[in-house]
Amino acid sequence: MPASAQGGRFATLDALRGTAVLLAMLDHVKVQFVPDIHVLVPLARMATPAFIILFGAMIEIAYLSKLRSGTGIGRIRERLASRLITCWALACVLTAAAVVSGNLDVEAGLRSVFGLGLGRFNEILLIYAALFLFLIATLTVLASLGSVAILALALLGWLAQPFLAIAFPDPTYIMNFLFGVGEGYGPALLPALTLLGFGMALGETLTGRRGAWLPAAIVVLAALVCVSELSHGLLEAGRRFLAHRWINHPGYYAVGIMGFVCMAGALHLGARIRALHGPLRVLASIGTQTLFVYGAGKFALNLLPMTDLSRATGLCTAFLFLAGLIALTLTGPANRNRIFIGVHALWGRFYGKLRNYIAARLVLQLS
Repeated sequence: MPASAQGGRFATLDALRGTAVLLAMLDHVKVQFVPDIHVLVPLARMATPAFIILFGAMIEIAYLSKLRSGTGIGRIRERLASRLITCWALACVLTAAAVVSGNLDVEAGLRSVFGLGLGRFNEILLIYAALFLFLIATLTVLASLGSVAILALALLGWLAQPFLAIAFPDPTYIMNFLFGVGEGYGPALLPALTLLGFGMALGETLTGRRGAWLPAAIVVLAALVCVSELSHGLLEAGRRFLAHRWINHPGYYAVGIMGFVCMAGALHLGARIRALHGPLRVLASIGTQTLFVYGAGKFALNLLPMTDLSRATGLCTAFLFLAGLIALTLTGPANRNRIFIGVHALWGRFYGKLRNYIAARLVLQLS
């Protein structure tokens, strides 16, 4: 694939990451400041499926393709392990902020960071951490089979759902978190492999490893499921989408895939309109700093105690919060470092050394 084409498509992935993180922030800012306004909830809830799909594309582009081109497997595993540690550490930091503010008690916080109970705004980080651990353990298989292996495992998971429901009539939270049995957590790890596999298949198309037939087939299947959901009526389909997340219904994953495809299509078409080049560059810039947006934004939200604001005050506060976060993001890492008097850079050096040491030890133990 020509480098220019590749760069353009990867820029679209950055814009998609920016869109996903802004949707996630919109959803959680709503929870904090205007919990009684629900009009944008179905759109905002597209963030989690988009994150996992993009995660899959990133795994193929940044790790598996490089492994196949000659990068040592030990080095790739250490890079994956360092990302695992960062995701779990950030989930712990966000949870600690929620405990300090009283949004979570200590027991609930401890349970959440070990996947034993719901936390506050840290779920996607725990999903990422678990997926990184899974990827480290299966890296040699994935280097050979790629998305096909993930999608085959996801299919087995869907076929096993009725049997798991019978085997575990009163499932624990961890069973729900891992396998999607029962209700209360979503997307669970096993069915979420559907989104991961779709993302990896997209990544394989972008890197030229595989044609577009596999992601196209998944989109067709997702579209058929969505048509079935729409047979209940548009409003009811929207309600079902929100409810389906917590029972890990196939409709949630189908709508998530189709929502991602629509967002990607809109951004791809927008790139052809000169007037939209500036906003798309902003989205892409935000997308390259997703960890900062998510971490800093959710940390601030978790530190804030829940308050009963009027709708007008809540909307104004939510707007100012998002505007301030976006402005801080667009200043860039170097300017943020100056704003915070070098604390960020000092912490980064200290944390980076510690993270890399733990990652090396973890890979050694898993090898």
